[in-house]
Amino acid sequence: GGGGGSGDSGAADDGPSVQNPIIYSTQLGKKVTLSGKSYDSCIESCRNAPELKDSNQSGVMALGSAVMGGERQEQTRCASFCQAEFEIVCFTGDSTVTVRDRGKLPISDLKQGDMVLAVVPQTGGGWKMCFDPVVAFLHYAPDTEGPALRIEHELGCLELTSTHFLLVEKSGSSGGAVPLMAKEVSVGDRLLAPWVDGSLTSPKVVHVEQVWRRGFFAPLTCSGTLLVDGTAASCFAIPGNIVESLSYQHLVELVGASNVHSLCQALSMPLRAAHHLTLQDGPACKKLESDAEISKTAEFFHPYMWFCYVLGANVLVT
Repeated sequence: GGGGGSGDSGAADDGPSVQNPIIYSTQLGKKVTLSGKSYDSCIESCRNAPELKDSNQSGVMALGSAVMGGERQEQTRCASFCQAEFEIVCFTGDSTVTVRDRGKLPISDLKQGDMVLAVVPQTGGGWKMCFDPVVAFLHYAPDTEGPALRIEHELGCLELTSTHFLLVEKSGSSGGAVPLMAKEVSVGDRLLAPWVDGSLTSPKVVHVEQVWRRGFFAPLTCSGTLLVDGTAASCFAIPGNIVESLSYQHLVELVGASNVHSLCQALSMPLRAAHHLTLQDGPACKKLESDAEISKTAEFFHPYMWFCYVLGANVLVT
């Protein structure tokens, strides 16, 4: 991927004084301090950042900026970074999933009602594969650009936003795979992936890097999980501004990091209940009769999950 942003907290040495600063890196490597107080304040920081204005460029930087599209394009990329930081984004547009009777498909081609390969907990511990219905799209943004993490393991790779959950067995742990955020994954950790005999195996992570991608998609299944690019992951992510809040960190200390996925699953229960009301033939992992599709507009947020995000941001972000 090309150059992109970095959501690390902190202020650049020569940046302006702003509230809850986050750092955006231009494609030329210049650091820009943005306000992390809210989405609107982040966008306003992009508009006002002197580092992005053509009038403040000179020499090689001016030439490079012109090649990259100039001030307007730099501000557009910066705004996309804010969107990725504050809005619910998950898997990248290049991701693929496996759908019953349709095979391997781009995640953007999923439809509500598709039976997608997922994982569910086993009674005695561990996980097993199962085809599970897509009940909704939480976020559908084919034109959104932003940063993501590319996590390479011994059997493949996965790209997703840094605060998205996937199933991880930390290096040195013997407790099996649990849901953790992508940004918590390190080389040497193990993920969950299918093996040739239909079982699940635990390939070791060999490389993690940040990339810049176009298109972000967040399907929701009944189980709250799915296999993306042959790697087991959660359907849920927590927006960056909530993750950085002290209230959220206290919540994690209270319930444990690996249980936040379960809280998200409980929060999405109304969506699963609404989906089951449309079924005519029983529970998950059976053929669905519904052929409903989301509207393939430029961008779509599920209204219920957007309400939950706004509520959470107002309660947890101070």
